[in-house]
Amino acid sequence: MKAAGLTLILCTVVATALSQQKRPAPHAATSTVYGHVYCADTNAPARMASVVLQPASQIDAIRPGEDDTITSHGQLVQTLLDGGFSIPHVEPGVYYVIATQEGYVSPLTAMYAPPAHGPEAGSVKPKKPVMTAPRIVVQGSLPVSVSVTIERGAAVSGTILYDDGSPAVGVSVSILVRTKNDWTNLPSSPVAAQSYSAGTDDQGRYRISGLPPGEYLLEAHLRLYEMIYKVTKETGTSVSQNSTYSLSFYAGGSSRRKDGKPLTVTAGEELGGQDIEIPLTRLHTIRGNIVAAHDGHILNGGKLSLLYGDDGSEASKASVSKDDNTFTFGFVPEGDYILQAEGVDNDYVEIQDPAGSWPATHTETKLLRSYGTAQQPVHVAGELTGIVVSAPDPGQQQTRR
Repeated sequence: MKAAGLTLILCTVVATALSQQKRPAPHAATSTVYGHVYCADTNAPARMASVVLQPASQIDAIRPGEDDTITSHGQLVQTLLDGGFSIPHVEPGVYYVIATQEGYVSPLTAMYAPPAHGPEAGSVKPKKPVMTAPRIVVQGSLPVSVSVTIERGAAVSGTILYDDGSPAVGVSVSILVRTKNDWTNLPSSPVAAQSYSAGTDDQGRYRISGLPPGEYLLEAHLRLYEMIYKVTKETGTSVSQNSTYSLSFYAGGSSRRKDGKPLTVTAGEELGGQDIEIPLTRLHTIRGNIVAAHDGHILNGGKLSLLYGDDGSEASKASVSKDDNTFTFGFVPEGDYILQAEGVDNDYVEIQDPAGSWPATHTETKLLRSYGTAQQPVHVAGELTGIVVSAPDPGQQQTRR
């Protein structure tokens, strides 16, 4: 009887404790946001435009000249042919309705583009841009109706040529905006729904649109790629692409951002003639090996940086190829540099992949030994081959002057 009574008491205590636990709150009711998007320059519906909601608290926290990233999630919808849209299942909160279309300014992008005139006289920091997108409050299950107008942006266009007059085909051109310490890419994401870069066509021509008024820097990327592709009847074509070497150029033919000439656009301006010449005749190859200083054997792995001789800033990167144990800087402008290398001894093992895979094998790398950092000056006035960089033992640094 005592045992039975004790069991009953324990059961009663447990049941009471469970009943006193806080029950999970039911999910808050969601709502639907709907409306229309119109083009300010034509008063016509913005057809097939993109619309997304962004939390107002995150947008309000953006500061001019800072490389902020908005972290959020949600549903991006497209407008119909009458410009109408509907976003269901929206949780209660305060949002900005961001609508974008190719060639028109994204209100979000405008937040990242400080005015060309910079801070006003006497001010410590530039004024915060005004968010032009509609701000809405979603409450419970009440639907929200909103009308959105988008403004046509400025466009920049031009031609990328080599200095022998031939077009630079397939060159990627990006437009950068100034931050506190450097230039950075304008945000290009599903939220912005627009890319602020373009590839040159067969005549070397490019055009980038949808820009807010402001000051920008054009950057042309000359890149080398390695590519693996596979075509099958079942899966179609798949491509894997990896950039092996790149160098950027700016107006005036310089490869250094600090020497680039910024440009300024006003609202809706079509700014043409923004050409960049790539100095083909003054670009040269640097090729060589990293060797161990203690015995002179060639290292089969490592990373290298080519630094500008005047300020030590980085011009480009390269790595040692496991296939021939050499490094190659594909095209380097004439000038004085510091070649910095960190070499390693690796063991490379080819592993067979499952039947039908492509490539048929993959390489596994095991580090055997690492070495210290080596630096040596190089003067580039023509092709440089057979360069030898001596890597010191670990914990040491070797500099040749």
